[in-house]
Amino acid sequence: MLTTTKKGGGRMFLTEEAIEGYKKYTENVIKSADIKIGETYYPTTIHKKERLENGSVAIYLLIDHTIEGDVTISEIRLFDIDDKIWLVKPENIIRKAMQEGVLYRFTIDIKENE
Repeated sequence: MLTTTKKGGGRMFLTEEAIEGYKKYTENVIKSADIKIGETYYPTTIHKKERLENGSVAIYLLIDHTIEGDVTISEIRLFDIDDKIWLVKPENIIRKAMQEGVLYRFTIDIKENE
């Protein structure tokens, strides 16, 4: 949520164009992702990025068989175009050996807090 205030205490409002700009920036800045299994991070694939009907930015990760067998994914990280960590999300995803993979979706909702 974005909250804006101006000096002197008055409230300012972002325009729809500004909010759209933040969404486009978010879509463009996220470059890569990794997952944590045990104490090790493994790169994973960003399958696609899209805008949902409600305006949220969706980022899909395809988590394949980088590690054989049953595994527990304890964390997912997104990186920006400068390879800096942009988002960290603790998880508890169990991927069974027989599964082909896991399609994981982040949704990022950018709107002004009223």
